[in-house]
Amino acid sequence: MRDDSQILIGALEELQPTVNFASHALSPAGTVWGPRINPDYQFFYLLSGRAAIVIGGDARTIGPGECALYGPDCPHSITVLEEAVFIGIHFLFRRASPVPVHPAFSIQEASEEALAAGRRNSCRLALEGGEELELPPFMAIPGLEPILMRIVKEYMNEQPGYAMLLRSLMTELLLMTVRSRLADRPKSAEHSKIEPALQAIHREPEKNWTVAELAALCGYHAIYFSSLFRKCTGDNPKQYLISQRIRKAKYYLLSGEKMEAIAERLGYTSVHYFSRNFKEETGLTPTEFKQQ
Repeated sequence: MRDDSQILIGALEELQPTVNFASHALSPAGTVWGPRINPDYQFFYLLSGRAAIVIGGDARTIGPGECALYGPDCPHSITVLEEAVFIGIHFLFRRASPVPVHPAFSIQEASEEALAAGRRNSCRLALEGGEELELPPFMAIPGLEPILMRIVKEYMNEQPGYAMLLRSLMTELLLMTVRSRLADRPKSAEHSKIEPALQAIHREPEKNWTVAELAALCGYHAIYFSSLFRKCTGDNPKQYLISQRIRKAKYYLLSGEKMEAIAERLGYTSVHYFSRNFKEETGLTPTEFKQQ
């Protein structure tokens, strides 16, 4: 049964998205937006730093490579916890005209009571075969920076045909989001058994998780858990943790952080150990990656 707070957007292939506003900005710690209500949807993607976001009473802290998605009539607030670089896209999933309509004059203030009691308004898209896919308020989707930057650049420059190109780019962004969600879904009953461990690693890749700790989260013996984990992911728990750390490290490097700070942030005891892991994963040193 679908909750009335879930919005069925429609069929994926029938979408006609319109970008209303796009920005790439740096905000200092302590910056607050809201509580407020938008007239359209917003895709808020963090490139660096941390932000606390409340969407319809659901509060989360997000970091680099993570995003928030919320729709119209959904009370929300954003608080920057540490200096953050982000990209914000206001859009509609479907509108006949692709020409942007700036949302600023239609954004409304909301009360703290409405923020706490509000509903999440999670979005659902209809896929082939009658299946539906949820696009929840909070997602971790690394790798979206290039397409997001293209949207911002096209919106800012307003070259001939920019509205149609924005529609094309927004469609590509939504398809990348959908594919990421499909890839992240448990692929089998066995995969669901290790889901608590996967979520813990994604949430805290800087923690030096032991196999025993991860196994305990799933309720299994360490030996059985390790075998199941490798079967489902192709990696042992330690290697999977390293992969997640390096994925985070890429964003920190691109945001200009120093290697010493990144190594410490991600739980490494030395820059040398961090650099070695990075090259083993990517084939490049952190410096080479940043230069490319």
